[in-house]
Amino acid sequence: MKDESGRALFLRNGLAAILIAIILTLPFGFTDANYFGDKGFLDRFGGFSAVLTGFYIAALVGIASFAPSIGDLDEQIEVGKITRIDDDGESENLTRRQYVCSMFGYLSFVSLFISVFAIFSAIFSSFHVIDIIFNVAGFRINFSFVIYLLAIFFINLIISHMVVTTCHGLYYLIDRLYAKKPKLLLRE
Repeated sequence: MKDESGRALFLRNGLAAILIAIILTLPFGFTDANYFGDKGFLDRFGGFSAVLTGFYIAALVGIASFAPSIGDLDEQIEVGKITRIDDDGESENLTRRQYVCSMFGYLSFVSLFISVFAIFSAIFSSFHVIDIIFNVAGFRINFSFVIYLLAIFFINLIISHMVVTTCHGLYYLIDRLYAKKPKLLLRE
């Protein structure tokens, strides 16, 4: 999906997501804080993310089943148009309902992915996979700390994009979804 200027939607909140990811990653670079292990940051956020998955799915079902009389749900977005490429390769403008459903569908998937990934990271955190890979490959320099930080940053980038997109989705649900075009009423 793209906005009216042709940019991919995931890039719209990119700067905020990168800044949040950097802020989340910094403590793990300077301290020996637990990120991947049992009761670590990812384990705790994974539990929270599992709860969010249910919220996102409930929001998705709610939006999909709202009555057409609520707002202009089934009208194309006029200000800040969102487009997607359909099966024929043609660009099509989305309605508010399609846009919000795809946003909460994306958030449901990312939240479920983080929950499952957090479970596996807690299981495999006791293995020193990075050290084994670099010792087998013949590297003499220990790159494991750099790779460790890059892995944390990448996961935090996914988490922060989910947080920023959640804020965007909540704003859209609270304010923009019910916005209607003003209509001129005639005197009787």
